[in-house]
Amino acid sequence: MTHTPRTGHVTKEEIYAAAEALRERGTTVTQDAIRTECDNRGSTSTINKYLRAWKAEHEEITSRISREVTPEIERHGLDLIAKISEVFGRKADERCNQLEALNKAEIAEREKELDDACAEADQYHLSLGVAEERIAQLSAALSASVAAGDQYLDEAKTLRDKIVALEADREVNLHAIQQGQQQIERQKVQTDQALTSAGRLEGVASQLKDQLLEKGKQLTDATRIIGGYEESLMRANEEIACLSVQVRNLAKRHAGLELANTLLLGARELRLPKPTGHDLVPRG
Repeated sequence: MTHTPRTGHVTKEEIYAAAEALRERGTTVTQDAIRTECDNRGSTSTINKYLRAWKAEHEEITSRISREVTPEIERHGLDLIAKISEVFGRKADERCNQLEALNKAEIAEREKELDDACAEADQYHLSLGVAEERIAQLSAALSASVAAGDQYLDEAKTLRDKIVALEADREVNLHAIQQGQQQIERQKVQTDQALTSAGRLEGVASQLKDQLLEKGKQLTDATRIIGGYEESLMRANEEIACLSVQVRNLAKRHAGLELANTLLLGARELRLPKPTGHDLVPRG
């Protein structure tokens, strides 16, 4: 106990109380110990006076008790102490046995928990090995898929260039068809003008007839050419539609590859089983 030093008067009762407290704690009763117990209060002469008085009274009480305790009382006291010691020893043994049984049960339970944890750790390491093998397989598959994706992108670029070329050809064909239609219209006008002139000019009827036949032949040729242009245009439209379907499919596959790459990166961080190839196919 730490006391704050104080000065002042100390009474006999305080000195006696301090001495009893020191004695009960097993501390030697001295002047300095009394003064410390009394918070450094009291003069040396006062403490010595009352301390000598307390010691005299204490010695007298101890001597009186020693004189009053007969051998029989002492024997009974020793017997009582022995019985108390025996009872406490027996109780202590029982308690030790109980604690030992509890400790054995707890140790067995802890050993079982440890065995279960070891088994679980072995299973985890086994699963981890399988997962790492699966990751390696998926990494190889991803590399192949990336290479295939690059190839598909190149093919898509080629198809896109081809579509652009077909679009340009279609524009050219449309322009040619329009020119052919305009020529037919001009020839019809010329034919009508020739027929009108033939009705008025019988002298040039034969010449106009020949011209009309020639114009009719040219009209037939122009119609055949226009039909060829229209057929080419239909084929070009069909090819463009097929190429558009291929481009969309390539775009879907590229999106699937990007999704596979994202899933693989996430699986590498979580070290979890990866999705199968069926899961990587994009749904239309």
